[in-house]
Amino acid sequence: MIDRAYGSLLGAAIGDAMGMPASFMSPDQIKRVYGKITDFVKPAKEQIAHGSLTKGEVTDDTEENLIISSVLIEAKRFDVELFIKKMRDWAINRKMLESTVIGPSTRRFLEAIIEGNDYMEIGKKGDTNGGAMRAMPIGIFHHGNIDKAVEDAIQSALPSHGSKPGVASTCAVAAAVAAGVEGGFTVKEVMEKALYGAKRGEEAGFDIPAPSVAARIQLAMDIVDKNRNKSLEAICYELYRYIGSDMKSYESIPLSLGIFYAAEGNAEKGIIAAVNIGNDADTNASITGGICGAFSGTRYLKEKWIEEIKTRNKIDFMNIAKELLMLS
Repeated sequence: MIDRAYGSLLGAAIGDAMGMPASFMSPDQIKRVYGKITDFVKPAKEQIAHGSLTKGEVTDDTEENLIISSVLIEAKRFDVELFIKKMRDWAINRKMLESTVIGPSTRRFLEAIIEGNDYMEIGKKGDTNGGAMRAMPIGIFHHGNIDKAVEDAIQSALPSHGSKPGVASTCAVAAAVAAGVEGGFTVKEVMEKALYGAKRGEEAGFDIPAPSVAARIQLAMDIVDKNRNKSLEAICYELYRYIGSDMKSYESIPLSLGIFYAAEGNAEKGIIAAVNIGNDADTNASITGGICGAFSGTRYLKEKWIEEIKTRNKIDFMNIAKELLMLS
């Protein structure tokens, strides 16, 4: 279980850093600029959003996972007020509102908590993937207890990504990780837990005009099952064609879960596939890596990836994993 919790945190960070240079590029553009990305690479000059970062460096995805982890460890539960304080401090200290890396829902949320506005009201329209990308620690903390993982995922999403798709996607990721870290589930059963989480999240989120995350997770499963005779790359391209890979929750999370399902929980294959699909590549690969790592641990994560991500970013993922499990 420790290895799976560690694998989830590592997989999320590795996917984040490997996907960063491909962010907001199409699959064809990635091929033209990088060939096929199979390792950490330096962002090319075409990379606008993350052009200031270096090879193997993580983005706000991993930083927000660390914030959620610290809230759970310090409070021994998900504490909304502590979460708001930590997000406000992070935004101010890291000057996040001056950066190009945060999504629109997170930006509006950070502006609200810094300016003292009603963030819960503003969060109702949050429909991008920022809530889901930081949900891995919640799944680790509540491993095996899908309902509790979903409850805390709802509380973590409502302030910033409180729409039906925003909450549903956060719950889907937390539920998938909670099942994966616990162990004993098949890949399909993990997908069914994610689907359950998405349906619960849709019940809790604010209604906006948007596709159903739950319906699209089911669509992703159907696409993968229908194309099992094809290569992983071909299956993922079909997911991209039908679902998309944008930062909207109803694209990003069904795609990421679909890649996890297609890769059968293999973190190496899943991360590389998500990276090369492009668009919101850092977040999609981070979510895919976090769910794959929760399912298969560090078994499929290359040792050189693990060492580089830890060394370059100075993060003790093993200690965080142990603390999350110990306090749960």
